[in-house]
Amino acid sequence: MGRFAVAWVGGLLALGFSSAALAADLAVKAPPLAPTPFTWTGCYVGAHVGGVVSDDRTTNSLGNSVSFSSTGFVGGGQVGCDYQFATRWVVGAEGRAAWSSLRNSRAGTVRNLVTGVVVPSQFTMSNDFLASATARLGYAFADRWLVFVRGGGAWTREKLDEAFTPAGGVPVNPSGASTRTGWTAGTGVDWAFAPHWSAVFEYDYYDFGDHSAFLSNGAGTTVNIFSLKDRIHAVTAGVNYHF
Repeated sequence: MGRFAVAWVGGLLALGFSSAALAADLAVKAPPLAPTPFTWTGCYVGAHVGGVVSDDRTTNSLGNSVSFSSTGFVGGGQVGCDYQFATRWVVGAEGRAAWSSLRNSRAGTVRNLVTGVVVPSQFTMSNDFLASATARLGYAFADRWLVFVRGGGAWTREKLDEAFTPAGGVPVNPSGASTRTGWTAGTGVDWAFAPHWSAVFEYDYYDFGDHSAFLSNGAGTTVNIFSLKDRIHAVTAGVNYHF
């Protein structure tokens, strides 16, 4: 009986050591990896649509200054790159190009500088292209939101014409088109609503200065606009794909 008890105890000890060795051979499950923090660093391409309002003023040879404005649609695309630093600050650059439906028309007058005769006219101005190249500085908050300001150079294509009927003549419509260079500044907010995608909402102000314009109909009739101030306000919403 003593020998049986010793053998039984020895068997239990052997079984215990075997179980311990088996447990030691089992793989230990690694703790889950922490999610990668979101970052705005990278490049993107996207599109935007919105509304535009012009704030313009002309001065003619009579010294009359007339303010006029119009509203329209703007739509185009953008491409840019950002770099996030110091945890929450973001710096970047962006290029935009868009088509615009801005068109304003108003009644005016034209004076013949030789005879002094003044006749009524219809002045029309349109901005059918709007582009910019800007730097932006932003601050990231609430994990996937970015509030920013931007500023840089801007360009627009102006188309002008002044239709009138000279005294004792036939109707004419001198016109001209040119690309104007100016500056822009704005502010907005960017929201990363899904992996690789963000929605952006912003306001931008465009100023193309004060300049003169020379219009011609190609048949000897010309009009000189002594002063034209061209300013545009734009409110847009867009979507970007980040890669």
